[in-house]
Amino acid sequence: MATTIEKLRVPLTRRVPAALRRRGAMVRHRGDAVACPVCGHAFARFKDDWNRPNAICWRCGAHERQRSLWLYLERHPELLGGGELLHFAPEWCLERRLRQVPGLRYRTADLDSRLGELQLDITAIALPDDSVDAILCSHVLEHIEDDRAAIAELARILKPGGWLLVMVPLDITRERTWEDPTIVAPADRERAFWQHDHVRLYAPDVADRLRAPGLEVERVRWTQQLGPELAARHRLLDADDVFHCVRPLPAT
Repeated sequence: MATTIEKLRVPLTRRVPAALRRRGAMVRHRGDAVACPVCGHAFARFKDDWNRPNAICWRCGAHERQRSLWLYLERHPELLGGGELLHFAPEWCLERRLRQVPGLRYRTADLDSRLGELQLDITAIALPDDSVDAILCSHVLEHIEDDRAAIAELARILKPGGWLLVMVPLDITRERTWEDPTIVAPADRERAFWQHDHVRLYAPDVADRLRAPGLEVERVRWTQQLGPELAARHRLLDADDVFHCVRPLPAT
């Protein structure tokens, strides 16, 4: 079932035709060549995205990064064992699953009040220090002009011992993150940063930015850990690394 927020986002007159089109596509593409771990459905192939083929689940809309992130959470059940999880820019496919986790206090946040339960500016989060147990922040920072301020805010609101999972579009062939504030035209940003609304192209050194406010950071080559068979089955991208951050407990 769609969440209350999701129902509010889309009028009924649009939801019903969209649901019928989705069901028709699921029938046309039924098969077992690929499988979505988020919703559990299998197909002959996934839907093409604008810039790559075989990318999006026909049933729940999960992209590669969302399938990777759900597999990571599924294989690390201790992360969802309780407490409060704050999800920035929530994707419906993941939101739907996370709301079903027993004992998890799940809240969503977005700068757009229509897209999250909390309207929050990630560069100036209106929450107290040490107030959140866990945070998901996937494919958000590449849209933020001052990503260092956003990272500092995420670290500030995280409780000691709490965790933060970050994913970003990643060019694993680069040594250093590339940003140029003079690149502002949407077409130029798409060429430089892969998408018209991105303001930089991250390299694996994003881990250093995440460490700057005192977080402990592990870069997890998640697709490689899963192995080629599962990567092919779920159509995962090699560059969809997970940056697993933890705010250290105070020294005793």
